[in-house]
Amino acid sequence: FHNVFQGVTDDEQYRLKQEDKDLWIEWCEQNFDNYWGKGKDVVESADVIIMDDPQVSAIIPRIRELNPQARIVYRSHIEIRADLASVPGSMQHDLWDFLWSGFISKTDMFLSHPVAGFIPPRVPHTRVALLPAATDELDGLNKKMSPADIEYYRRVFNRAAEDQGSPGITGDRPYVIQIARFDPAKGIPDVIEAYRAFREQLTAKGIEDDQQPQLVLCGHGSIDDPDGTVVYEQVLQLLGQPEYRDYAKDICVARLPASDQLLCAVLRGSFCALQLSHREGFEVKVTESLAKYKPVIAYRSGGIPLQIEDGKTGILIERGNTKGVADALTRLYTDNAYYQDFVNELRTKEQDSKRQQYFTPFQSVNWLYLATELAYKGNDEAVAKNQPTGEVDGTYMGNGEIRQWNAQYVRSFWQK
Repeated sequence: FHNVFQGVTDDEQYRLKQEDKDLWIEWCEQNFDNYWGKGKDVVESADVIIMDDPQVSAIIPRIRELNPQARIVYRSHIEIRADLASVPGSMQHDLWDFLWSGFISKTDMFLSHPVAGFIPPRVPHTRVALLPAATDELDGLNKKMSPADIEYYRRVFNRAAEDQGSPGITGDRPYVIQIARFDPAKGIPDVIEAYRAFREQLTAKGIEDDQQPQLVLCGHGSIDDPDGTVVYEQVLQLLGQPEYRDYAKDICVARLPASDQLLCAVLRGSFCALQLSHREGFEVKVTESLAKYKPVIAYRSGGIPLQIEDGKTGILIERGNTKGVADALTRLYTDNAYYQDFVNELRTKEQDSKRQQYFTPFQSVNWLYLATELAYKGNDEAVAKNQPTGEVDGTYMGNGEIRQWNAQYVRSFWQK
């Protein structure tokens, strides 16, 4: 689903056949019946149910059947190529038509990242509200760490890297980092090419190899990511190519165990961060990097331009321009005053205030507002019984009114 919607594959093997659809529906329904079905007191007692992305959206009709009064919110957190989904006959069009007509259209509202191109066709904008992704300042990914903590986790990282046959992070050299899953959309080959060009530029300036930054490519695996191992192995093969062989000893590639503190530490220890995704939703790793006062060099992909103020908190580069990335890295590394301007800006109260909308407290208000407004007040039976059975131009709210969201931010409603 993700690879097709993000447009990162044109391989016809990803086009769903009828047997694929039948198998997926059967899998969703069996899981629903086993864990959340009749008598399980999960769905039956729920007031508001949030569906996160399409993987299990085939259970929506089951929810409607078991609990007709439950309010269902569909949360779309990936980049859906609306341009491709609008082309009849494309894989994106056929997949979206299948999911929308049979399942997702039966929800009460559609939450999208705040990018117009992410809202697929046939979704009425009166039912669409915008909600960016968020991270938690108290989570292991963002906790403050002492130099001793960072050094400890550097050694943990190096043990994981060594186990995978990769060089580790040396203690006396800076490094550039991209934290991401090993996914076709994350632009990892671009990162390696940009790093090669960056190293060449530093050598041309007379900077010795042992004074040049390393590159760290790492991330967690994902249970629903069939491409992880394939892309990881492709990266290792790429580093064996003649043009990258001289730099491979300084490129640390590791699939890490599920430790948030480990990712936090290697990010805090970095010189700057990259996010060269070709397709992206709203990347929390960008938020987490900026919150650690790390300038981010990123492609203008998906929701990333909404997160970075170009020239102030990071540098935005057109997708595929690896030379532009290398130039940005070189200037950040060789011009300390220029680099410090970014760090100083990221430390300001103004930037901290802007980042708050991407953290848990602010996001909790959004979610609690939605739940409070959608749920039937005091189990109001009259309002619940009057819930429309057909299409409405908007969302039927808990007080019996019909709300038209018109693809506006959720916060714009409660901030009024």
